[in-house]
Amino acid sequence: MAKQTEFFGIEYKEGALDAKAAELIRFAVNLAIGHEHGAKLHLDRARKCGASEDEVWETVVYSMRPVAAQVRNFAKEIVSR
Repeated sequence: MAKQTEFFGIEYKEGALDAKAAELIRFAVNLAIGHEHGAKLHLDRARKCGASEDEVWETVVYSMRPVAAQVRNFAKEIVSR
């Protein structure tokens, strides 16, 4: 059952996401910020929740997309000068 809670002024229900989805999101965020311990922790938890290797790798790609787009856009700007 989801529990009503608050974080930095945002009210939400903790537990509204299924456990596997929540762990995959936490894994992606930790990858994106370069936090090795957190990435390993949440990858392990996601696998324990039943995440497949395909789901793990899809999550990896999702964590890379914002940075990849930023690099591409920056490169286009620099190269076009």
